[in-house]
Amino acid sequence: MPKIEYELNEKIHAIIINPYLTWEEFCMNCDLIKKYNIKNISTSLNYLADLKNCLGNYSAKINAFISYPLADLPVSFIKELVCFAEDKGANGIEYIPNFMNLSKGNLETFAAEIEQVKLPGLPLSIIINKSKMRQEVLYSAIEISLELGLKNFQLGDGFGPSITSNDAAEILKKIGSHNQIKVVGGIKKLTQVIDLFDNGISSVGTSNFCEIFQEVKVI
Repeated sequence: MPKIEYELNEKIHAIIINPYLTWEEFCMNCDLIKKYNIKNISTSLNYLADLKNCLGNYSAKINAFISYPLADLPVSFIKELVCFAEDKGANGIEYIPNFMNLSKGNLETFAAEIEQVKLPGLPLSIIINKSKMRQEVLYSAIEISLELGLKNFQLGDGFGPSITSNDAAEILKKIGSHNQIKVVGGIKKLTQVIDLFDNGISSVGTSNFCEIFQEVKVI
């Protein structure tokens, strides 16, 4: 598989969250992950155990979505869910916090929620959808997350329009190139992937990873 300047098997993250997958489709996805040597996977809490079993001895980093996509979990449940994810084999957490706390001026409450998710010790990535947020809320979320030591950010939640390269570059300046930024949502073509990487994005997440790697194979 050609590198095309980037190690695509490291930088393209497979997303497996579709609740309507059949077992055969789920296993096919796992086979494709191994075929393309994909090293990062994002999945739901319910799929963690099956994913670990299906992949067997294959080595990959697995992140679990929590409070996704609606940010609808009470904070009091979060620590237990993070511990559940770790017990089932998750290596990290991808999380949508309650952004309304920021628009209400409850900055300390927002920060306390992030700290609660961090408490068990798994690496944490905060999910942000720029198209759904006022700029002041967006920037406040980023600033508080950085103050709390977060280094991983996901732009996009898979709902709504894809983030543009210009938007990604704008947020990259705010977050800093020394931190990790993943873009998710509407990524179906290799050209989109390369354009984002060329603009400083660290990685992309997509459920269309098979189609993208097939393009790589053609090249």
